[in-house]
Amino acid sequence: MGLKNILVHLDTQPHTEQRLECALALAKKSGARIIGLSVITHSLLDPAEQDAIRAEIQLQELFERKVEQAEVDAEWQRVDVRVMQRSVAEVVNHYACFADLIVVGQPDSRSKNTNGTADLPARVILGSGRPVLIVPYAGVFSSVGEKVLVAWHAGRESSRALNDALPILKRADQVHIFEVNPTEQAREDLERLCVHLADHAVTARAETSVVTELAIGDVLLNRVADGGSDLLVMGAYAYTHFGTYVLGDIAKHIMRHMTVPVIMSH
Repeated sequence: MGLKNILVHLDTQPHTEQRLECALALAKKSGARIIGLSVITHSLLDPAEQDAIRAEIQLQELFERKVEQAEVDAEWQRVDVRVMQRSVAEVVNHYACFADLIVVGQPDSRSKNTNGTADLPARVILGSGRPVLIVPYAGVFSSVGEKVLVAWHAGRESSRALNDALPILKRADQVHIFEVNPTEQAREDLERLCVHLADHAVTARAETSVVTELAIGDVLLNRVADGGSDLLVMGAYAYTHFGTYVLGDIAKHIMRHMTVPVIMSH
């Protein structure tokens, strides 16, 4: 199954335009329809409320202009949190039911006004049941999915991420499956995995690295930089902490330090 509907969360943060352009590039490449989702939050101060209304109008105008330039089918969806009585993440997870891929922005730790989206990527990854493309707040990503690095460690999360990314992998020029500190059995499994991908018309190359000093998250980021990858695909392991699921250390590290768009699946 290919990508037919891509949902992109848009807000008034400075890097929203870059996030939209990344989503549009992927939609055009995949022949997908794009849904722009704006979730309206509210300030307690009237002047700030008026500023928010003007910013929302400008956001929709930006979406419509970019969509027209990209020549893709699109839909604008505005949701008021007071009407749905849900958080921003809950609204995004609701509309994720009707999309194949969700696009959100990397949280910007420098921003003082996140409008309740500081933990949005993590909550969407864990709660949407869909693959989530996180776009860095720094940089311009007019193309994505040409040179893909898949972080692999046999298990539920990696298998899910790989399968979710198949529509993108099929269109990629290069696909590398990368595992850190594999066992002998894992090396054999990587070759089997490449055969499996070949059955899906994906030509992939398996790579491994033995590292003792660097953290795995840093090894992945270094490999992305050294190989010129424009997309990282990885499973998002999670564990329970006081009864709540939280992302594992590797996923959190990548989320903080990503330099290219990342697809995570849980």
